[in-house]
Amino acid sequence: MARSFDTFDLVSAHRRLEDLFIERPRLAARAQEVEAFQTYGQRAVFRLIWDGRPAIAKLIWHSEKTRAVNGQTSALKQMAKTLEGRPAHVPQVLHIAPKAGFFVISLIEGKSGHELLRDQGADAIPELIQAARLWLSEATRNDRKPGDFPMARARRILDDCAHGPARDVVLRTRDLLQNAPETLTICGGHGDFWPGNLIVGPAGITAIDLSGRRSNALAEDIACFAQGIAEHSESGLTPEITAPLLSLLPEVEAARAFPIFSGLALARKLHVSGGLGYAHERARFLGETP
Repeated sequence: MARSFDTFDLVSAHRRLEDLFIERPRLAARAQEVEAFQTYGQRAVFRLIWDGRPAIAKLIWHSEKTRAVNGQTSALKQMAKTLEGRPAHVPQVLHIAPKAGFFVISLIEGKSGHELLRDQGADAIPELIQAARLWLSEATRNDRKPGDFPMARARRILDDCAHGPARDVVLRTRDLLQNAPETLTICGGHGDFWPGNLIVGPAGITAIDLSGRRSNALAEDIACFAQGIAEHSESGLTPEITAPLLSLLPEVEAARAFPIFSGLALARKLHVSGGLGYAHERARFLGETP
């Protein structure tokens, strides 16, 4: 999902939150120094001081806001229990107002994978791959079970991206679907595990923005993260990127499921971007020379 940092969007989001605080003055009394810094898909993210501590607030105003808030905060609470005492973390949920589409989580100190890649380029890749492997390993090691390959969802994604700049990637991925394994490793996992949702900081490795869906294919989380890293690699999706992550999967899933989920992730990126960028990775995926 594309993120917007446009000033007009941010001002509009701030007004929505102000309206909520007028309706619910008890919320307003707990929030200070509120600053909108990101909007995307009828959602906005704010930095603020909540009950005297630095925090992040999210406001959702689409028609499924109650379900979205309950799903995301439930996923965070569940994962916090799973990771208790381990070297991987998620933010703490500080407040939930589902009907208002609003919730608050603790602020995590550090830099996201996206920021590290922006600042350091390819030099940041080895550290991020190890951080991603650590988080996925800790988050899923006691929560793995066999599940059906999500064939219907994969086909829906490909159908959505079939007409436009991702067409050749869609066709290649449809070919790969013919060799899809019948079962996968299913786990709580993340659900939107790209570098921007992993923070490296003083407290260790922390994942943010967990999906509300708690039955994720581990191969899909791996493919999503690897594709995000490949954008910053001159050589595309190399074994240096994939091998540490794929070591978390059974060999058959690494060989047959990962390429499919990688194709799905690449198709969605091409579709959203209108075909801008990703030339190197597209060529690699199609077996061509860029």
